[in-house]
Amino acid sequence: MGESTNILNDSYQVGNRIDCDGHRGTIRYIGPVIDTNGMWLGIDWDESDRGKHNGTYHGIEYFKTRYPTSGSFVRPGKVKTGVSCPESIKNRYGLIDDELAGVEPENVTSLKKEINAPFLEMVGFSKVNKKQSTFNKLKIVWLRDQLVSCAGAPGELEELCPNVEQLDISRNLINSWRTVGDICWQLKHLEHLDVSENILPTPEDGKNLKNAFTKVNQLTMARMNYTWDDVEWCTSLFPSLKILHVPFNNICILKEPETDASLKQLVVLSLEGNGINDWTEILKLGKLESLENLNLNSNNIDVIRLPRDDENGKTSMFPALRQLHLSKNLINEWISISELEKLKNLEDLKFRDNPLLNDVEKGTARQLIIARISNLKLLNSTEITRDERNGAEYDYLKLCFKEWQQINSESSENCKKIFLENHPRYLTLIQLCGEPEITNSKTDLDMKSDLITVEFICMNESSQCSSVKKKLLKEMDVQKLTGLVQRIFKTRGKIPKLSFVGLNRLTEEIPLDKPLQQLSYYSIQNGDHILVRW
Repeated sequence: MGESTNILNDSYQVGNRIDCDGHRGTIRYIGPVIDTNGMWLGIDWDESDRGKHNGTYHGIEYFKTRYPTSGSFVRPGKVKTGVSCPESIKNRYGLIDDELAGVEPENVTSLKKEINAPFLEMVGFSKVNKKQSTFNKLKIVWLRDQLVSCAGAPGELEELCPNVEQLDISRNLINSWRTVGDICWQLKHLEHLDVSENILPTPEDGKNLKNAFTKVNQLTMARMNYTWDDVEWCTSLFPSLKILHVPFNNICILKEPETDASLKQLVVLSLEGNGINDWTEILKLGKLESLENLNLNSNNIDVIRLPRDDENGKTSMFPALRQLHLSKNLINEWISISELEKLKNLEDLKFRDNPLLNDVEKGTARQLIIARISNLKLLNSTEITRDERNGAEYDYLKLCFKEWQQINSESSENCKKIFLENHPRYLTLIQLCGEPEITNSKTDLDMKSDLITVEFICMNESSQCSSVKKKLLKEMDVQKLTGLVQRIFKTRGKIPKLSFVGLNRLTEEIPLDKPLQQLSYYSIQNGDHILVRW
């Protein structure tokens, strides 16, 4: 049976969106149903199990559904077909045009009795309501989940609130980009637009939509089941686009943006939660020369590789990228972190909840990431201080030094190549810090081999003692060393801060900031200086 032409009114049309007790769906049929009286709406529900069939009832196909059990019939009176955008704004922000300013009469009666004022007037309520209803001053309009379905009468919205700059019409009953355009062309100052969680099919005839979004520079389209082709069609309507959020869609395959595409000028792009599992898809965006912030959280990326395009080992991909979010992926190898060193301007990295971190202590993982990416200034929203970087890089040198020594002794060029691919900063760090001195493990009970002589140098001008030489056990921990320093320099209860400078690293100061670690952990050797401050 075909779709009926018995349309009740303009609100009931095939393709329109409806709400029924908080559940959303699309009208797919209007008309009679066999063995029943009156008119019915055939609804394809957004929820796959909300209905009872696939649009075929008693052997007759009335309509088609997206899911096997998302179809059902309801009476027109049980559904809401939505309101216009101007009406929704008036309801949410506007003036209630009666003498009680929208206050229920029974509440007024109760208030009069409560304060013993039988002749109470509502002048104060009306003034407050009028103050809230100056629509022409509205710059931010939030209409999420307000059952908006259409733009209203031509020019009505422009006359009502002409100065809107930010508009959220997410999760409403809008069913086409044409309706979105009818709303937005009236808002001449609109810059930020959120259409998330609406069902807006693409492509559609967009020739009359080009002038609807001329000033919009930020667009959010979350949870719309869009592919990258859908996204490209949508963004072609936005000539000024700089910020694009398309999280939790169906974007698994990307394409390199065309030369004249709006995507070429993006500064911020969020692809969070799209199930992308192949890093080569991300590389298709590598020529976005203005892109500074890329959010790839909550995808399925397991490997990162970047091409090396210059003599310094850097890549020409993502030339402006400063912020990269990679939390909640499947990255499980440190070489993927080392690959990020190839990005010329990466300063801010989010990297939480990846398998790589499961077998490493939180503090150690942070150190290893910092040491591998030289320009990093923020990691997981926490600033990286100069002292923290120095300590991280020196610990990283020590961690890999035995492996590096062994590879050098074997003179295996292939092994060296593999090592440097995994640790591309290692030779640079050796040049900056010098080779760490790694002590051999204890083989006998000769205490002399466990003793080192260091010189404590007090950096406080008020101290009567400027330097002292002492023999220390390598197994002494920093906490005990701190107590010794308190006694030597008579700090009067103040806890000193300790750091050391090695003879072969005179320009680098390493903080002794782990109280339970032994001096051997820091590779402190004979003749090194321990600096004391309080």
